[in-house]
Amino acid sequence: MYQQKKNFYEFGEFRMDVGKRRLLRSGEIVPLAPKVFDLLLALTERSGKTIEKDELMQKIWPDTAVEENNLTQNIYTLRKIFGESRNDNRFIATVPGLGYRFVAQVKQVPFTDEEVTIIENREAHVTIAETFEADEAEVANHLPPTSTITTGSFPKVKEPYRIYKRRMVALLTVSLILLSAITYAFIRYWRATHSTPFQELTVNQLTLTGTTPRATISPDGRHVVYSVKQGNRDSLWLRQLATGSAQQIVPPEAATYNSLTFSHDGNYLYLVKRKVGDHENVLYKMPALGGISTKLAEGIEAVIALSPDDRQMVFIRNSESESALMIANADGSEERQLATRPITDYFKVPAWSPDGKMIACTIGCGETFNLQNGLIGISLADGKQIPLTNKKWFWTRWVEWLADGSGLLITAKEIDSQPGQVWYVSYPKGEVHRVTNDSKEYFSLNSAADSRKIAAIQTQLLSELWVAPLNENSPAKKLTFGTGYYSDVCFAADGRIVYSSLENGNWDIWRMNADGTGSQRLTSESSVDTHQTASRDGRYIVFASNRADAFNIWRMESDGSNPIPLTSGGGEKFPQCSPDSKWVMYYSVAPGDKAYSLWKVPIDGGQPVFLARQANRASISPDGKHVAFFARDPKTTHRHKILVISFDNGQLEKSFDLSPDIPLVPETRWTADGRALLYAVDQEGFSNIWMQPLDGSPAKRITDLKLEGRLIFDLSADGKNLVITRRLWTFDLLLLSNFQ
Repeated sequence: MYQQKKNFYEFGEFRMDVGKRRLLRSGEIVPLAPKVFDLLLALTERSGKTIEKDELMQKIWPDTAVEENNLTQNIYTLRKIFGESRNDNRFIATVPGLGYRFVAQVKQVPFTDEEVTIIENREAHVTIAETFEADEAEVANHLPPTSTITTGSFPKVKEPYRIYKRRMVALLTVSLILLSAITYAFIRYWRATHSTPFQELTVNQLTLTGTTPRATISPDGRHVVYSVKQGNRDSLWLRQLATGSAQQIVPPEAATYNSLTFSHDGNYLYLVKRKVGDHENVLYKMPALGGISTKLAEGIEAVIALSPDDRQMVFIRNSESESALMIANADGSEERQLATRPITDYFKVPAWSPDGKMIACTIGCGETFNLQNGLIGISLADGKQIPLTNKKWFWTRWVEWLADGSGLLITAKEIDSQPGQVWYVSYPKGEVHRVTNDSKEYFSLNSAADSRKIAAIQTQLLSELWVAPLNENSPAKKLTFGTGYYSDVCFAADGRIVYSSLENGNWDIWRMNADGTGSQRLTSESSVDTHQTASRDGRYIVFASNRADAFNIWRMESDGSNPIPLTSGGGEKFPQCSPDSKWVMYYSVAPGDKAYSLWKVPIDGGQPVFLARQANRASISPDGKHVAFFARDPKTTHRHKILVISFDNGQLEKSFDLSPDIPLVPETRWTADGRALLYAVDQEGFSNIWMQPLDGSPAKRITDLKLEGRLIFDLSADGKNLVITRRLWTFDLLLLSNFQ
């Protein structure tokens, strides 16, 4: 007889019986209202993941319009049952501005009561049968030779077979013991000869709110200093690892901390931060327990590394065409240039070796096969650059030396569709091993002096698609729900929405109706397909893909059929169709290039035509005659300008300064009348669309979306509607420890 399957979820002292819709605490039933149970079930089914408020409300009240207060009240009810407050995150964590995350460890038990009963009955039956068989044999052994016994349905057991059976069991037992001993010895030998310093790694999550983007650990491994982001304001906190207690050492400020570094003696903190409204990072030094900070240097890209004796520091300073590795005294004086690279192959994060002779640095390398990233070493003696491993990654970020100089740790990802992990690179051999294998991405690392504890920041992308009228007073509408992965988005000629998504575990191009229904996948290769744009005549979708090993511009029919390449260079991305549907403009960083460049190619195939240097994500005017883009001002590298060039020959037509209050945003779109540019700006914790008139008059905000995170958007042909991808990264602090 078929039995209906039930699920049980266990967490802490609680057990959820999904089939009977009840919650038990230590075996006792906890009364729950139906909607409270629905909310708890939604949270536990996706434990460890952030669920946005809108999605929860749609799931719990699918056919009813309710206020957010209903959700808040039910969360409060659950917290009261669990005996926790809003700041006590043993079960439910609030992710500010987003939603909630169930953080207790959940164990799913997918057995039914009936199945358990059947298994128990079968075990009992087998035990009884074996007992009867043994008893029968024992009785037969003690009867006189002339005696007989009726055994019913039980078979007779002969004495020689019983002895043989016992001998075979004994032999098998001895064999298993020997095999286990040999296996154990082999495992110990293999670990001794093949293990990395991180064989016994343990990971403890220290924060759960998604608002901790930066952290550093003290040299003695006893404290962690980390930043907490609230809108566009950051504060600094000091946490004692042994007790878990934390105190604020810098109050919230309208600024972003891009890196935090302890001095080797543990007395000072070096802070790289950017205040809201500024266009460059500034380096400060302050006492480790809080106090007055001292300004040391300007124009720091993001991260500094201190020499082992704390007397010098190394940092990166980028210009429009060059990336420079700089050395200076720890007080910021006596700067000098150690090494340079083209901006297309730039320095990322430096790390000073324990012996003080070398700087290790992750780099962004513009090669033919994707835009691969690597790890190099720069000699302090002569500035010579050498690879520290032959391994190439799709993306690299952070790097840390081990205390004894025997290797390095980096954060990196092999392919774009996988999250970045922690990797170990031996030195000097350059052998590579992956240390972690998580579903979330590791962003940064910072180790204690003995490398036995590391503070790591782990990040997760939350994204969705929205549509909104280009009108400040009109509300936006969300098209997708959940923690999906969405990137570029555009309108097709028929009003449908074309977008790139990681929904199937690979970056593909999809299409949906303007109301979010009828989603359809258009590409299904194992490659990365993204940066799509649609021709105005409705014939084609043009996109960037690495399906031919290098990133090139491809064209396909509007239904996804007949894909063909339009270019054959390398590092070619961000295409945009001209309004007359005859040309495709794109940007390139081909092998050997020292700067990004702008090109165009006929949409029906032909030779590419060069347009301009150092143009990033440019936009074509509605009449097809002009191209606009942001560019760094060569005189003051921390300021930016808007340049307008001819689409015909690339000649400069207009240049004017961007308002100093507006941060640089590379994504631009022209208004329908061709008189202004649109771009997204993050202010006071929310992103909105701003308009910059080309006559040089002040920029102004034209939407009131109240969306957190970065916005990627497109404007409809009539200039009335926006389609938006919102991308918000959450950050949490982890402690990696228990190294071998």
